[in-house]
Amino acid sequence: MAEAAKPEEPGHAILFIAALVSIARNRTHTTGGTVVWALIVLAVPVIGSVLWFLVGRRETTSSRLRDQAR
Repeated sequence: MAEAAKPEEPGHAILFIAALVSIARNRTHTTGGTVVWALIVLAVPVIGSVLWFLVGRRETTSSRLRDQAR
């Protein structure tokens, strides 16, 4: 079985771990969305982590509307 890519630099490792923790704690995505983001970060750690912080953490419109309805 192929081994997942690992971050090379210490800073990359910190970014990788921070992304995984952030994904796990995020409440705006469904379980499926969370799993997909985790798999992206695990498959391509540096690029996936950067994408998570730039795109994935943003709150979706539907989750904002759902919270306002409560």
